[in-house]
Parts: sequence; C-alpha cells; structure tokens
Amino acid sequence: MPINARRLGPRNTMATTKQQGVAWFVDGAYALSAWNGSVSGAKFDYLKLRQYIEEDAGERIGDAYYFNCDSDPPTIAQTGFNKFLSSAPPKGAGLRVKLYWLQSKAHEWPAAAGGGPILHPVTGEQYTTKSQKGVDVGLAFNLMRSHAKRGWKKLYLVAGDGDFHEVVQYLVENEGVEVTVIGAHFSISGEIAPYVRVVEFKEIEEVISR
Repeated sequence: MPINARRLGPRNTMATTKQQGVAWFVDGAYALSAWNGSVSGAKFDYLKLRQYIEEDAGERIGDAYYFNCDSDPPTIAQTGFNKFLSSAPPKGAGLRVKLYWLQSKAHEWPAAAGGGPILHPVTGEQYTTKSQKGVDVGLAFNLMRSHAKRGWKKLYLVAGDGDFHEVVQYLVENEGVEVTVIGAHFSISGEIAPYVRVVEFKEIEEVISR
C-alpha cells in the first residue's frame, strides 16, 4: 500500500496542476484600433481589463500574453508602456510582452505606368508603408503552446482577425474551451464569430477606462 500510494501521488499532482486559471491573449494593434473605433476620448487600462476578466471568469488568470510591433529604436513612451504591461499586479497588468518588427515597403509604379518610385509631389520622398510581421503567427503559436502546457478551459482573446479562426475552432470543438473575444463587432471576423462569445469594449468602457 505505501508503494502504491507513492506512485499515485505524483500522478494526482500532475492532473490537478495542469489546468491553471484562464488564459488572456492580446493583439495590441487590434486592441487599440477596436477601442478607438468604439470609445471616444477615453483610454483603457490593461490592469483594469485584467481585473474585469478575472471577475467575469470567476478564476485567476494563468498565462497572459501581449503581442505587438515596436519601432526601432522604441520610443521612451513605448518602453514605459511595455514595462507597465509586463509588471506584476498591482503595479502592472502582468502580461508577457512579445514584440515583433515593422517591415517597410517602398512603393513603385507598375511597369505598365512607366515604373520607377512613387514620389511625393512636394517633398520628393518615396511613398513607403509599414506593416507588422510575425504578430499573428506568434500569437497563434504561443496560444497553442500555452494550452498544451496548462490545459485551461477559458480563453479571453483581444483579437478578431480571421487568421485565428482555425485555432479558435479547434480549441472550441476539440478541447471544449470557452472563448470570449473582447473588442468591437465591426472588427471581429465572421469566421471567428460563430465560435465565441463577444464582449464589446463599449459595454465595459466604464469598468476598464481611465
């Protein structure tokens, strides 16, 4: 009996510690865009959002990640914001911050239009745009890795891109995860919508704004 008890002990411990709280994943660019498109004149507080999620879920948050792109070098304001995000509550939001890169693209006229760089008519500077790279892949990868390790059953996702629909569909249909998307209806993909509960920023503005 003592031998069996010792053998069973670790197994029971592993079974009970695999599921740790709820998960919270944030696409920073999406959060900013959805908030600004829903609320006028106020800013939202990530610590207050964390507190709202824990109250709504009835559980503590386990894994929490924030994904975004940053300028190179980052601004002082951005560095301070990222420090707040990564600091443990109550001094910060307790998020693991993962930053990716912005890719610049210099635009040119198509060959049929004569080719050559597209220049500003006054300054003569070439027209360039910047796009984020790696955020969607990084979020999806870390999301699945977190679930495989923690086995959580509730996910709060501040992201609405259709690129995540297969991940969300798998978690809901195969793993029984309850997914709540926090954002704005106009920015949530129709591919994700059937699988999730939606909480609009506008509905919780008073709770999470500062």
